[in-house]
Amino acid sequence: MMTAINEDNLFSVIIKGSLGLLAVLALGAFVLFSCQAALGVLAGGVIAIVNFLWMRNVLQRILGLLPVNAQRYALMRYIARMTVTGCALYFVLTSGWFSLAGTLAGLSIIVVNIISLSLYRAIHTGG
Repeated sequence: MMTAINEDNLFSVIIKGSLGLLAVLALGAFVLFSCQAALGVLAGGVIAIVNFLWMRNVLQRILGLLPVNAQRYALMRYIARMTVTGCALYFVLTSGWFSLAGTLAGLSIIVVNIISLSLYRAIHTGG
């Protein structure tokens, strides 16, 4: 029996769907292409999912702060998140262990999953 997707469980559905899509794409890249492609998909997907989780965590904390503190907190966390993401991507792209095409495919996992869920909701709610 399938669980209905609503506002309460949407975040967990996005994360679970993204992890499932990551597993399928990484396995498919390994079987159809190469180990480098699979590692690229895996690295890009992990970076995208961790970035998404981090962004959600920061947004939840911002909503609980006073407006004066929220702006500084948001700016510092944004800079930290972009710096860590940039360093991770720099390592992935310059190491030679990962495929560039696989990394780009992995980085798009969250976007593909959100678009798929949006289409699913639009179709099933008649909107």
